Amino acid sequence: MRIYTTLGMLTAGMALAACNEALVPDFNVPTGFAHDVGALQNEMTGVFTHSRVNMVTFNQATEGFARNLAYFTPSEVRFVTEYTGSAQLDIDNFGAGVWEEQYQTIKDADSVIGVLPTLTNAGATIPAANVKALQGSMEAMKALEYMYVLLAHDTVGIAINNPGGPISGSGIPPIVCARDAWREIVAMLDTAQAELTAGPPTTVLGVPGSTFPALQVPPGFISLGSTAGGWMNFVYALRGRARVEYAYAIARGPGGTRPTPATPGQPDVNQLDSAISDITASNLYSPTLTAGEAVASTDAGVFHAFSSAAGDIANPVYGISNSYFVLEGAAQQIDTLHDLRFLAKFAQAPALPTSTGGGIASSYAWFNNIGLGTPIPITRNIQLQFLLARAYLGIGSYARAASIVDNVRTVVGGLPTGLPLAATDYVHVRDFLMKEMIPSLMGDGTGDQIVAVRDLGLIFQDLTTWDTTKAGDQHTSQENIPEAERTARNNNFAPVCP
Repeated sequence: MRIYTTLGMLTAGMALAACNEALVPDFNVPTGFAHDVGALQNEMTGVFTHSRVNMVTFNQATEGFARNLAYFTPSEVRFVTEYTGSAQLDIDNFGAGVWEEQYQTIKDADSVIGVLPTLTNAGATIPAANVKALQGSMEAMKALEYMYVLLAHDTVGIAINNPGGPISGSGIPPIVCARDAWREIVAMLDTAQAELTAGPPTTVLGVPGSTFPALQVPPGFISLGSTAGGWMNFVYALRGRARVEYAYAIARGPGGTRPTPATPGQPDVNQLDSAISDITASNLYSPTLTAGEAVASTDAGVFHAFSSAAGDIANPVYGISNSYFVLEGAAQQIDTLHDLRFLAKFAQAPALPTSTGGGIASSYAWFNNIGLGTPIPITRNIQLQFLLARAYLGIGSYARAASIVDNVRTVVGGLPTGLPLAATDYVHVRDFLMKEMIPSLMGDGTGDQIVAVRDLGLIFQDLTTWDTTKAGDQHTSQENIPEAERTARNNNFAPVCP
């Protein structure tokens, strides 16, 4: 059973139906779980672990929207028909799946943020720097979950209650437009930065002299460690992406000049400049690449961790991987015989799918480097390369953008240079970037390609699967507001964007 609940209802104390995961306490029943120093590790672990629950839905939706991958199963054709555009998205299941789990995690993180200033260590005050560092890490996780919802919904908008502050009140939160929602996410990450820099970078995420001396992070977060300085690298990477999206949301919003298939539009240069600064400031980014980065899990980054251990959950993509086929339109743009990025995931399947829509599948499915414990990227160096290239594209530094993309192609992909002859022309560099993004990030579940398609005004040019005239394709690129959210608002759910 799936229950969609607004943030206002969450704040009022209504419980959610969620996956049975022992590490996630019920924050909506405070009397059932002790909010004290001894409970902080479990509470914060609950945020990390719950964040990963819906990754298979996000992966399937965004990869289908980008016309990269689809899960072919005769038991449910909507994985193909709705996600790749032959049928309209519904407003309950497939068409609105990235919502409930994300808002639960947002509430969980906000509960930790709110309770931290009220705690003491055996009656002694907890050092302010440690409190702030812990709050900063949770603020980053909260921003990440809002990002997932917004990446899935784009111009449909998302619900944000008390923009710019903690969740409060019992009213139904407004649906905020993409431009203003990205602004709020950037502001959340600004808050995370301020909290993580309230003390020295060595400030521990923990409570000195207590039963919680340092936060034990999940394996996928090990590169950040348990210090404020380590977590700043995560904030820089997330904010770099949020700034790129905010810059393009400004161009596509009211009063903006949006990109078209032939023109670059006017994404906000200040945000793009700041995005470049953020990305290059993170130690998750490196201009020096290696061939090993073709395998996502070996790249530098932060990941959702999974395992087959009792009480944990396995990688949810693994269960569908051998039926997760590359679509023919994507395969035609890739050197499927030699590109190491592609071969790191995909191989020839024993047979083509015979279920509905099978004609749009190539012969390649996900057989390589996928298992029960394979992590799913949140952010990694190769993703940051393309975000950086998109930022340079947006400020008109076309040759710089093309050089970054070609470096990924040659070093990680193992292919000869593909630099376009017109490396200073917007359209040629943009098309080069979009083509190379497919084998680089396909299957990662970060949504980068569909977001770039939207941002760069290519929906009606690129998103066609079912009809070469494009008349029969829904050009699906974003999810719907769930039915329960619509009903709660008396069907007045249009995003507010003054």
